[in-house]
Amino acid sequence: MREVITLQFGENANYVGAHYWNLQEAYADEHRTGELFTQRSNKPSVPRALVFDAVGNFGAQALEEDLQSTGNDEIDEDQALWAGAKEVHRQPLYPKHTDSTQPTRMRFWSDFAQTKLSPHAMHVVSGVEFGNSLGEMNTFQEGLQVFAGTDSRGDVLEGNFRAFAEECDHLQGFQVLADAFGGFAGYGSAFMAKIRDEYPKAPILLYSVGRTQPARQLRNVQLMDAAISVATNSEIVSMSVPLFTPTPITKLNAHIHITIGTTDYG
Repeated sequence: MREVITLQFGENANYVGAHYWNLQEAYADEHRTGELFTQRSNKPSVPRALVFDAVGNFGAQALEEDLQSTGNDEIDEDQALWAGAKEVHRQPLYPKHTDSTQPTRMRFWSDFAQTKLSPHAMHVVSGVEFGNSLGEMNTFQEGLQVFAGTDSRGDVLEGNFRAFAEECDHLQGFQVLADAFGGFAGYGSAFMAKIRDEYPKAPILLYSVGRTQPARQLRNVQLMDAAISVATNSEIVSMSVPLFTPTPITKLNAHIHITIGTTDYG
């Protein structure tokens, strides 16, 4: 078996990742193999993937199992330490919408996801402690700072990443979907650099995902981030594939219409 570990960094990358796993799930109904999915006895196979995003981008339903199990553990622990009355208030979980015919109701990338991910694959990244003064992670440099701060507390490759790697019989390599610019571009780049140090000969295939908008609509900081990301990752990854919708879009099919801003192509 030649297994592949998938890593996803940022909102744009996770939208693409959600549809990617939907396709893999549909194909795997008849041809499921262990390259991309874990094969554990007495447990349903799940993608061998780690997903990183801001807490507000997951959608409550995507983290429901994790939140419920974590919350119950915390309650049990608190009850053991406190014998008095206790009242717990929880915000209702956001209902997951799966009707793709009503795209206006789809708020999160997890609304599109049909493939069950392990709750341990979800990793919330926050810039509150190591990001800028507002607790944000908007630039490539801020992403590097957040990663460095997180890694200083403990090796980020330990835990779920290490568990995935050690269960592989013959690790083939890594495929990464990461935002092309912004904080998660920097965070993902630093994570890949850490992987390269740990696995110097393993191939790393990077899909750099950007939003569907012309370059002239990008702010200067985003253009700079994208340039820094390309330059930095070129020294780390084995191959980098940019994923942007080209503009202007040539007319490929009379039934396809793509709107970018106020311009309609098709």
